Amino acid sequence: MGTSSTPNIDVLVHDFAGHPFEAELSRELARLGLNVVHAYCGGVTTGKGNLQRTEDDPAGLSFLDISDLAFERYSTLGRVRSEYRYGRRLSAAARSLRPTAVLSANTPLIAQAGLWATCGRIRADRIFWLQDFLGRGVRAVFTERNALLGATVGRAIERLETTLLRRSNGIIVIADDFLSALQDRRVKVPTLVVENWAPLDEICMGSKPNQWSTAMGLDGLRVAIYSGTLGLKHDPEHLVAAARALDPVSERLVVITEGLGRDHLERAKAAEGLDALLLCDFVPYEQLSDVLSTAEVCIVLLEEDAGTFSVPSKVLSYLAAGRAIVGAMPAANLATRTIARAGAGTVVTPGSYAEFASSLVALLRDGDTSVRMGQDARTYAESAFDAAGIAARVSEFVTRCAAD
Repeated sequence: MGTSSTPNIDVLVHDFAGHPFEAELSRELARLGLNVVHAYCGGVTTGKGNLQRTEDDPAGLSFLDISDLAFERYSTLGRVRSEYRYGRRLSAAARSLRPTAVLSANTPLIAQAGLWATCGRIRADRIFWLQDFLGRGVRAVFTERNALLGATVGRAIERLETTLLRRSNGIIVIADDFLSALQDRRVKVPTLVVENWAPLDEICMGSKPNQWSTAMGLDGLRVAIYSGTLGLKHDPEHLVAAARALDPVSERLVVITEGLGRDHLERAKAAEGLDALLLCDFVPYEQLSDVLSTAEVCIVLLEEDAGTFSVPSKVLSYLAAGRAIVGAMPAANLATRTIARAGAGTVVTPGSYAEFASSLVALLRDGDTSVRMGQDARTYAESAFDAAGIAARVSEFVTRCAAD
């Protein structure tokens, strides 16, 4: 895998968010005989995967929390400060580990720039795992606040992302939709398409009552669940509309999240007395199967301007858990197409609050349909989520992209 002076490990896999499937990739790469360190940010609030060694893990795998300091996501100055601080720690880890190759996903762009510069100095191959065009999103947010900021700072961040992509030895994208966008940016780097997945051994198809449903008082109720980030790309008014439409005696909308979207829902619940709405903090990953198995229906949200370049990974967890899905997402998004391909649910146009609420209520109260969709979801996941095969493809790709 490339040429590096006295490397200590084969691959540093860095997933800023700590998602489950990225951790599974590291496990499978280690099972191929590679020495792998899987790094992540403990200080960013998201639903995280299994980021600790288990007795079944191969000897060549270890995990590294780059920083458990709180990462400021929603304050502009605070975020820049957090990105620089995190980038310094990430680069220091790369210098210490001296990997032959670095595979980086979901990394804030300022931190990614520092990491890529460090990779150049230690002669590590740079593989950009492109989960979303972050620069595009930053520019959109700045433009919404101030047109001048969007045209200057926002565009500069987008240019930085393009530069980092061009400096990569290889790029992994999660959908074919990304390829034309890379071409438009004149990025001429070897590229591999790998759709995201969920770990089938860790997220299982269960039922209630279970330990979590009983502890939460949800046994005997019809339950819809949203689990994950509620950020700038997720309009929480969809959830408010759904909570208004539910029967507070026999139904619950459980939202497991933290941050700005959670604050919005807390205010709406207090102002309107939404007794069907239950708000929870993120749960430990080992409870996720029980959590999702408590739901008859699971929910996914994505704003229209997110387009084709942001694919919510929660959809994949829902499929693995064998749950029917109701979404408000762009029609062109890969997650929307995946739900349709699996026959696992229904998706409406973002912003169609009444249609979203009525779709959720109808599926929640139609037990036969929700069960059938859930079974189809799990069947699809079992046919599509081949982590071992994906790891073999990624390993071969990284080898092919090795720097001269």
